[in-house]
Amino acid sequence: MLQIIRDKFTGWVAAIILGVVALALVLTFGNVDTGFLPGSPAASVNGDDIPLSEFRRIYNQQRSQWEQTYRTQIPAELAENIANSAIQTLVRNKVLTQHVEEQGYRVSDAEVIRMIEQNPAFQVGGSFSRPAYKDLLRSQGLSEQLYEYDLRHGMEINQFVEGIGYTAFYTPAEFRRYIELDGESRAVEYLLVSTESQLDETEVSEEEITGFFAANEGVFQTDESVSLNYIEVNYDEILAATMADEADALAYYEDNPDEFSGPAERSARHILIAPGDDELAAAGEADELYTRLLAGEDFTALAAEYSDDTGTAGLGGELGWFGPGDSPAPEFEEALFALAAGEVSAPVKSEYGFHIIRLDGIRDGAARTFAEVRDELLDRLRKDTAMDQYDELLEELDDRALESLAGLEPVAEAMGLTLGKVAEFTRNGGEQLVFTPELVDTVFSIEVLEDGENSRVIETEEGRAVVVQVVEHRLPATKSLDEVREQISVRLQGDAAAVAAAAAGEELLAQLNAGGNAETLAREQRLEWIRAGDVKRASPEIQPDLVAALFAAPKPGGAANYAGMVLASRDYAVYRVTGVTPGKAGLYSLEDRDTRKQQLAQQIGAGQITALVENLVNDASVTVTSDLLGTEANLP
Repeated sequence: MLQIIRDKFTGWVAAIILGVVALALVLTFGNVDTGFLPGSPAASVNGDDIPLSEFRRIYNQQRSQWEQTYRTQIPAELAENIANSAIQTLVRNKVLTQHVEEQGYRVSDAEVIRMIEQNPAFQVGGSFSRPAYKDLLRSQGLSEQLYEYDLRHGMEINQFVEGIGYTAFYTPAEFRRYIELDGESRAVEYLLVSTESQLDETEVSEEEITGFFAANEGVFQTDESVSLNYIEVNYDEILAATMADEADALAYYEDNPDEFSGPAERSARHILIAPGDDELAAAGEADELYTRLLAGEDFTALAAEYSDDTGTAGLGGELGWFGPGDSPAPEFEEALFALAAGEVSAPVKSEYGFHIIRLDGIRDGAARTFAEVRDELLDRLRKDTAMDQYDELLEELDDRALESLAGLEPVAEAMGLTLGKVAEFTRNGGEQLVFTPELVDTVFSIEVLEDGENSRVIETEEGRAVVVQVVEHRLPATKSLDEVREQISVRLQGDAAAVAAAAAGEELLAQLNAGGNAETLAREQRLEWIRAGDVKRASPEIQPDLVAALFAAPKPGGAANYAGMVLASRDYAVYRVTGVTPGKAGLYSLEDRDTRKQQLAQQIGAGQITALVENLVNDASVTVTSDLLGTEANLP
């Protein structure tokens, strides 16, 4: 315990010496614990609603990721699966949140603020920037209230999960078995009959090609496509043409002095009395020392003689300078910041013991000069000005596009913007435009595709937005045989080669299990029989699915024990295990053993948490709104 507090004090003092000063931050915590804004629920868990907007946010994120990966619209069946998965996740999160709250886990405003301040995504020039914070949340479609609500409850759940992970119980026998499996190595033999090796032996006839084409004409369709006109507004282009005035930067600096100075700091000393096995006796000792201090005895002398914080006792209890959030414990900080200079606190209890604190001094946070922040301010002003112009252009573009009955050409001319053209845009996107599901849905909507309307403004990525107009629409059509002949030939030849590889592999397998010599048979087939004596579960030189099969195979016995399988690569593997060596604790360093113990505890803890959540869901009163996507969505 004493080492922990010494380490923490050392870290804080070092941070202060290095000049790491947190900026004051006032966040919107007024209604944060009330959850989200009211609306139609997607589900109800023990009387607590899960907003439909939250379900849609998660569902749309997962759907968007899938469609951007595969660049096509998501199939209806998969969309339903994603919807069910999303609602199940939300229900499980809700019951876990409820349980964590019932157990009394709480995260303070100060801890949430500290987490936000320390997030590099919200920093400019190494310091927290509230404009950057607000802009990034806005770009992700999040309000400050929702983000801070999610962050607070995520931190509470993380406390709970980590607590179970670090305290999960396991027996010495379980750890020994874990080490045996973790460090296990296997001696193996195997060969691969590759699909590629069979290609020269396979031929595809014209009849097979034409037959396949006739049976699968529906597969060989051109994509539905359109020709587009579009107007794009690009923030980066606006930013590149935007300049900032140094006079404006100086005026901002002078008008906002608090933004460029750190909070007031306290210099403190303390005497720590650790509780040991008798907390009552420790409290009595602290009270006695406090009485002696009030009687005029020297603080530094008593700290040197009695303080259990040996890292600071020799310095008379000196801790150095503290800013808000730098103290060892919330109770310590509250007492410290309530003292006047030179005043000594009554004993303060924290997780480390009983502190008697003396405030030695107060100083204002060091302010950064205009020269130090000039470039940062100019950059911020440029970005703010460019963002204002970007937003204004989008608003004007949206209005003009919706009002124009003659397409986008007069809109581009009136606004002085470039009219772009896309010759072929499909449900997989178009070359000049960034693919997004929203853009595809809009282009192929009734209003834009059939009624000929200009689209509304669509943000394709952060800082880029477009409006589009369909000029020509082309329906899918069957491709000619000549267009797809080579594609069909390659596919059929690959399929035939994979079948041939599997047949050759199974024949070799039968011969080996009948007593054939592995090296002789491999040589006859011009294959390589490979022996490896120290294969681990993470061996990178062997294909992962073959490694999994090797470690699932039984230990070697009296029989030949050869097995075979088709791999994900479509090659055929023939293999056997010839030896198994369990992992041994003696082969691990003390540090590695500690790491494995932590991993085992976390695995056991993860299993306990999973079981707990399942039990909570089973015991909960859960109602899921039907027809979330036009289909039923239910928990299994």
